[in-house]
Amino acid sequence: MSGLLAHPRLRAILDVPAFFRAFRFLLVGHQTETRRRLRVHLGARPGERVLDVCCGIGEFACEVDADYVGIDINPRFIAAAARRHVADPRKTFRTMDALHMEYPDHYFDRTIFINGLHHFSDDDGRRLLKEIRRVTRVRVVIIDADGTPRGLLRRALLAADRGAWMRTPEALGELIASVLSVHAAVRFDVGLYTEMLYESRLR
Repeated sequence: MSGLLAHPRLRAILDVPAFFRAFRFLLVGHQTETRRRLRVHLGARPGERVLDVCCGIGEFACEVDADYVGIDINPRFIAAAARRHVADPRKTFRTMDALHMEYPDHYFDRTIFINGLHHFSDDDGRRLLKEIRRVTRVRVVIIDADGTPRGLLRRALLAADRGAWMRTPEALGELIASVLSVHAAVRFDVGLYTEMLYESRLR
């Protein structure tokens, strides 16, 4: 089953925003717990700037009560996110390589990076985390999946995720801590995933 779900044709289908959204819903539902914890740990305030790295289709933009910028390397996802939030002038989206952000140092007050780190190798992950640290002034919140799920169905569905670098919670925490100080680490379940949240305070 995991081999079928990881087939290149299925992965190409998941590049279509509507199919990606449907598949994500199969895995994690409405992500109510993820959204709640994100709001609590991010603590964004009106008037601040918040960056969403690898924002995809902008699933978490509504949880940010501040000026929000979402970046993603996939232009189809960015176009879908912009359409989804067209009524909110505080939400903007840009196609951009997260490894080479086009922003000056400390441009954003807070940054979120949700379910994206497993798309990067350890070396690129460290480069990306350094970029996040460079452009962020106050706080970073990172959420990523526990790469060691229990149960056949969970393992198969996780194998269909397009990220090639699923990590154990220990490996994930070590990677993040190699660049950012970790002030809180929380494990929680959402849909068929178990996720880890890491909060880093920069000042």
